[in-house]
Amino acid sequence: MRSFMKIALAAGLLALTLGDASAQQGLGPFMPNEGGTITTAWGNAYGPDAESWINFAKVGTETFDINYSSSRGMRAVRRILVPDRVGARVLVLGYNSKMPLVMPETTTLGISAAVLEQLRSTGGAPLSIIYDAALNRVDGQLKLVDPKAKFELQLGNEVTQVPALTATGQFKGRSKNASGTFTFLNDKNNPILLEYSLNFSGENVPRTERVVRAVAGVPLRGEMEQALATVRKFRTYGVHFDFDKSSIRAESDRLIADMALTLKNNPLWTLRITGHTDSIGNAAYNQKLSLARAESLKKALVKRGISPARLEVAGAGAADPVASNKTLQGRALNRRVELMRTDR
Repeated sequence: MRSFMKIALAAGLLALTLGDASAQQGLGPFMPNEGGTITTAWGNAYGPDAESWINFAKVGTETFDINYSSSRGMRAVRRILVPDRVGARVLVLGYNSKMPLVMPETTTLGISAAVLEQLRSTGGAPLSIIYDAALNRVDGQLKLVDPKAKFELQLGNEVTQVPALTATGQFKGRSKNASGTFTFLNDKNNPILLEYSLNFSGENVPRTERVVRAVAGVPLRGEMEQALATVRKFRTYGVHFDFDKSSIRAESDRLIADMALTLKNNPLWTLRITGHTDSIGNAAYNQKLSLARAESLKKALVKRGISPARLEVAGAGAADPVASNKTLQGRALNRRVELMRTDR
């Protein structure tokens, strides 16, 4: 029976990672799908909130790639073996360009189906964690806390709740021990790690990270054009900036190209581009940074053929939050760019 279940799980995961549209319909943006993006916000001892972007690429039946980048400048590629998502019991936390491309018998996005099923059925499951570029690891045990938790995040441009379960963990290693809490998507096909907070011995600040947004790999141009045509406003989180700077990262190119095409298709539209920040830092600095980011987006659109006369910019700083600045998720949602039509 156990062998049959493992084969069935493997077959299901292999089918779910196929790149065709029919296989991916209804799976949501969490599943590996070509061009899909998962955004996380994280913090540690090295500074205030930062963001990371996991982009899926080369999605196939045996492997798929994760192109990872962060606002602090790290870039890395990791190739995931689909069978490992069924039975592996080692979780790799974090990404580093010095890590191997392929790390067999490990998972990266979350735990495997086998770990989730054991956690559900017995209330506990063994798990090891690789936590740095030197591939150091701690070994330990997860203990189920809440099997029916709800987790709030943004799917596309909508904030919603997804089914989750929470667990605690105790881990021991050669040079470090760790303890913490974990929240996983309660889906055996894709039990991704939605949030964690880990306290490592010798570190004064816990390592924390949470998923704040997930977008399926489809162009946003239609959604953006419809929003601007009807409610005259569009809020975007797809324009990524370097940490604490106004320079736009390369991951934003496709969205900016879609913005330019939308404006070319609607030549009478004019826009106000408004930058927004979280509340970290003083108000004057945040206002200056948000304005500089709006100006950077305007310059990027002008380079793509949009007349500067059609674009005005503004910086709101932290004055117009859409979520609480007391949480990682809230601060991530407040760091955004909004487009508003100004034509009458």
